[in-house]
Amino acid sequence: MTKNAWEELWRDLASRDIQADAEGEAQMVERWRRVAGQLDAEGKRQGYPDPLLDYILGKIVPEMTVLDIGAGIGRWTIPIAQKVRSVTAIEPLAGMREVLLERIASLGVANIRVVESPWQDAEAPPHDVAIASHSTYITTDLVAFAQKMDRHARRTCYLALRVPAHDGIIGELSQRIWGRWHDSPNFIVGYNLLLSAGFYANALVEPKPVRYWKDLTLEEAVARARRHLHLTDSANDATIRDVLARRLAFREGAYHWPDAMRSALVWWDKS
Repeated sequence: MTKNAWEELWRDLASRDIQADAEGEAQMVERWRRVAGQLDAEGKRQGYPDPLLDYILGKIVPEMTVLDIGAGIGRWTIPIAQKVRSVTAIEPLAGMREVLLERIASLGVANIRVVESPWQDAEAPPHDVAIASHSTYITTDLVAFAQKMDRHARRTCYLALRVPAHDGIIGELSQRIWGRWHDSPNFIVGYNLLLSAGFYANALVEPKPVRYWKDLTLEEAVARARRHLHLTDSANDATIRDVLARRLAFREGAYHWPDAMRSALVWWDKS
């Protein structure tokens, strides 16, 4: 595929994520608070290892400053802030920003400055390191996003992107319903787009999935498929049920998906 083809694919997939993000934010604040509570109660990333964050923590040093773009509820922001001189956290979503500020206050972290702005409009001085962990999905121009990161980093830029399951149900359903295997912006599309735009980046893929999906009922599985495919009605339910009936494994009282949660870290050094 050409750069223009990757660019067009990313833009179309990101446009769907923008709509889903806007529709779901109001209902998500309490869920984000629950996740934040789990993070803080357990003292680390929700009870499972995070090799991508651990890789970054192994590279940064106390005198560094870090720019965290799309900081969310601070899953990476707070552990990084505990190791560096200061962090500027860019977070445009009011709900996530509210939970992030609550966590900063409750944990007594004093070296994080929170900026209320989308990245494309944000003003920030250069930092040693720029990070964007799963925050690129609602930008339709990934190359411009990465170029601005590059201008604001003195040393290294890091992007975390989701890696879709090569044999996943969602990929099969996306192919049948939308006519292509990619259902959302992801590592495959993003890395190829950046490469075609001149970013010769490194990549580290999580060695194993963080978790596999499971649902207690078939209706919950259908709802999950609709959510991931950004379907707002039941017009494709027959197709979804057909694929789920063939591919879900029922064991121990639940329907288990072959789809798994896995991420990749893409990074480049300014040198």
